[in-house]
Amino acid sequence: MNRIELQERLSEFAEPSYHAFLEKLKVSDHRIYGVRSPKIDRLIKTISKEKSYMIFDEFLEDNDLSYEEILILYKLFGIIPFSTDQRFLYLEKLLPFNHSWATNDTLASAMKWIEEDRVVYYPYFLSLLSFSQPYTKRLGIITLMLYYLEDTTFSEVLEKLSVVDSDHYYVMMALGWAYATAYCKHREATLPYFQYGVLSESVRKKAIQKCIESRLVSADDKAMLKILRQAPSEHS
Repeated sequence: MNRIELQERLSEFAEPSYHAFLEKLKVSDHRIYGVRSPKIDRLIKTISKEKSYMIFDEFLEDNDLSYEEILILYKLFGIIPFSTDQRFLYLEKLLPFNHSWATNDTLASAMKWIEEDRVVYYPYFLSLLSFSQPYTKRLGIITLMLYYLEDTTFSEVLEKLSVVDSDHYYVMMALGWAYATAYCKHREATLPYFQYGVLSESVRKKAIQKCIESRLVSADDKAMLKILRQAPSEHS
């Protein structure tokens, strides 16, 4: 399958109602076909079966990819058997296409090969936290949340996330999600970060809210967290 054939398939699979839904979610400021995830995954399976991976480099030559093409590009990055050095080189080329929470989280979720050698990739994703581009910063946060809330890196990840500086909505939401995930994995190590003044209030309250909504948190903990969520001034 080449790119022209792929675009024809995307046009065939497009649904106007789903296109409108995706626009409302603000998933992209690029062209949106309106193709549902199962059909995107079917296209990726075809590309993988045919081993027509040249399409990956074709995508990188065009700065004006559609939303669905970016998703396919990112998901292919997760399955093509690149070497470690190639992955680092391609990551730099992939970052400019990361322009929304949806593209961001697709790329982070696709990189399951990180689990094969967490130590090698860890410094790179830590470094993304200091980038000014918000979705690059979010990629660092979500990737650390997905692959590095493990015993050897858990404490350092929480510490590094606590000093991330951004007032961007989707960065703060990612931080809240990461701390809520950490709480569900290791309650005692995460709870100190929920104290007033440790994190920004937006992040702290979002993290606590996500814990309250989680089925992994006990009823007693939810009651405690509802009280903790209030800032000191709210008690007076």
